[in-house]
Amino acid sequence: MESLAEIMARVERLAFAQEQEQSVSPPVLQLPSSAEQATLPLDLPPVEVSTSLEYIQAEAFLEVSGYFTPSSKRIKGIYTKEKKLREYLDEKGNKRTVKTKISANYELGLPITSDLDYYRAFLKICDEIVDRDGRFRMPITVPTSTIIRYAGKTENARVWREVRAWFDRMTGTLIKGWVFRAKHRNYEEGFTGTVFSQVVMRGERLRSGKLADTNYVWLSPWFLSNYYYRYIRPLDFTFYKRLRKPIAKSLYTLLENGWYAAEGRPYAKSYRALCEEFLLTHHRYLSDIKQQLDPSHRELEREGFLERWEYRLAAHGSDYIIVYYPGQKFFHDQQEKDARRTLAAQIDTWHSASSSLQLDLIDGSDLLLADILDMCGDRKNTAAYLTILKTYPEPLIRMALSETRQAHLEGRITKSRGAYFTDTLKRLAQLRATKVV
Repeated sequence: MESLAEIMARVERLAFAQEQEQSVSPPVLQLPSSAEQATLPLDLPPVEVSTSLEYIQAEAFLEVSGYFTPSSKRIKGIYTKEKKLREYLDEKGNKRTVKTKISANYELGLPITSDLDYYRAFLKICDEIVDRDGRFRMPITVPTSTIIRYAGKTENARVWREVRAWFDRMTGTLIKGWVFRAKHRNYEEGFTGTVFSQVVMRGERLRSGKLADTNYVWLSPWFLSNYYYRYIRPLDFTFYKRLRKPIAKSLYTLLENGWYAAEGRPYAKSYRALCEEFLLTHHRYLSDIKQQLDPSHRELEREGFLERWEYRLAAHGSDYIIVYYPGQKFFHDQQEKDARRTLAAQIDTWHSASSSLQLDLIDGSDLLLADILDMCGDRKNTAAYLTILKTYPEPLIRMALSETRQAHLEGRITKSRGAYFTDTLKRLAQLRATKVV
């Protein structure tokens, strides 16, 4: 075992290096970075921004992960789906595929379009919390009647059951494989997690023993972290609610991302790949394909989002390539976002001396807890880690995390990372107390 002096020296170097790294605001891959922040209640000079659209901020990884499947009915007999996100060559020149797997609870099934509707409504609630309080504090209160109203639905017994099932599905549907970590600006392999880490619904018992008077949601650490580090994208919620066809709702996200990456040029997608991603029945003949897709295409065309589309026979002849051309709404949306980027740039300039106002969208203790859980991988001891947050100062916890991370990379941990972290934290606290005396 190393001496405390040796640990302290290495931890101080690591902590200093991390402070330097965190002083640079991380960019968002293929997305505007600080521009699409929810508006904070700050005293700023006036900027002309159109309010014709109602934007909500959507965490970007979930938008491209294939988590929601376009369907008006529950999907039977299929409980997993995979999506390839990208391919790259590793340092040895080997081809690697970044992909994510959505694994449903057998009883609940895969998340479908109605679940996406409620998720969009949940994002609006999140926006309101940030606008009002400037940050998240767990848990988030999510009244059933509010989420139904925001989703544009009418309250009845069936819809209330849908919302309860949605809460269960967001805590019970696994995301496996790769996940994007905005803090590190890269994808990480070997992830298994959910969107909500816990939900206590109205009438259920809270940890305090009291009955919940509304629904309470605890977001998973990876989601919280990505939101904190601005891996978000704006979405026109009013436009989304006008769409009626499930395929059109999913195409809205797919095409906007595709056109953005292509800088407004046409975006092409193979029919076979579209069927795999959306879990659509694969048809052989073009007339059947058009009958399947064109009602959604025409809905997007009527809204001005899609200018036109073309079916082209693939080179090998057994598939079709669908070429999508962006409509005026897409370009208008980009102008709206440019205005918000201007606002965000003025915020950065106006408050360059206090960057915490830019990033403090989440209570610091929530983000620190997320970092501990990510490092220790020990969710069953969450209560113990919450006690640690109340007992020790954040700089000391960060030092212990840095030492644990380094020890893990060097293979020096013989027990669990959680035990190593806790033991290191206690010894660092003892050493600091000795120095003070």
